[in-house]
Amino acid sequence: MVELYNESILLNSQLAYTLPGYSIFLMGHLSKDNKKLIARVRRLKGQLEGVERMLTSDTDCYEILQNVAACRGAFNALTRQLIHEHIEHHLIEEPTASDATRTASKEMQAIIDSFLK
Repeated sequence: MVELYNESILLNSQLAYTLPGYSIFLMGHLSKDNKKLIARVRRLKGQLEGVERMLTSDTDCYEILQNVAACRGAFNALTRQLIHEHIEHHLIEEPTASDATRTASKEMQAIIDSFLK
């Protein structure tokens, strides 16, 4: 049997697990760009609030759908940025990573880019 999780901890009254080689608390590297991420989240929040206003004011369906599509694009961009930073920090910039790992990581980023457009 393959051990998928090597670390567990009680987190907010729930048992949390992580993959081997990862710490549960290693997402702090995102803090260097948190201002940009938070600004992106706030823009997305504003877009969603706009959709809500449209729904309560009987706005035309086409216009609502255009705004929902814009929200989806903004959410995908946020998701893409978070995944890129995670791959960059944990794989590409990892001192012990092999060239093959770095190459595969960059390929994965390209795949994610095409998937989350």
